[in-house]
Amino acid sequence: MKAKWLLALPASVLACGIALAACGGGGSDAHGGPERHGNENWEREASLAVMPSFLDKYASRTKHLYSIVGEYQDIMKSVNCYCGCMEYESDAHQSLLRCYVASQNADGVVWTDHSGHCGICTEELAKIEQWSKEGKTPDEIRQLIDDNFKPDV
Repeated sequence: MKAKWLLALPASVLACGIALAACGGGGSDAHGGPERHGNENWEREASLAVMPSFLDKYASRTKHLYSIVGEYQDIMKSVNCYCGCMEYESDAHQSLLRCYVASQNADGVVWTDHSGHCGICTEELAKIEQWSKEGKTPDEIRQLIDDNFKPDV
């Protein structure tokens, strides 16, 4: 009889762990850690000035690009991303900004790691920064993004 309880205890602990994980959805911790959404990690922070912890595993170039999103967000909102994310069946991106920021409101910003995995998204923002520093207008930058990244169909 004692042996049955010893076998049942690990099974019960495992079942409870699975149930808790399923109910929690692998959500973020109390400090705004990453939360999985489809194939992206999302992380809530207080503002665009506070970088998400998932960037710890990325190269300095990617960290730099995420750090300039606040500076270039107005241009990014009006630029198409040509990696295919704007054609997703669910959660289609509306602009390049969505490749970095899943949502933004008075409560803070939800960063996404989508761009950290995508060379097209990172290159588009790098070009926005470059062309802005060269004195190009937002309209010129939008046209340059289209000219350089839009696939020939």
